[in-house]
Amino acid sequence: MVGGIREARLATAEFSKDMVETMLTYFDQYAEDGVLTIEVTQWGLWLPHPETKSRQFLGLAKLPDYLKQ
Repeated sequence: MVGGIREARLATAEFSKDMVETMLTYFDQYAEDGVLTIEVTQWGLWLPHPETKSRQFLGLAKLPDYLKQ
């Protein structure tokens, strides 16, 4: 809360242990100024490369309800 007002949630990201280990493995290659950015899309989480502008698929911790059958 900020000043007694609850801020709006912009996104929620879920990480499996494997995803966290991948972030640690690639941290130095994908971090910029010591900060790792994660892109959140409907298809999962991505590590954008700060120099090449490419991105690596980080994963999807669990299948979202809209994709379950």
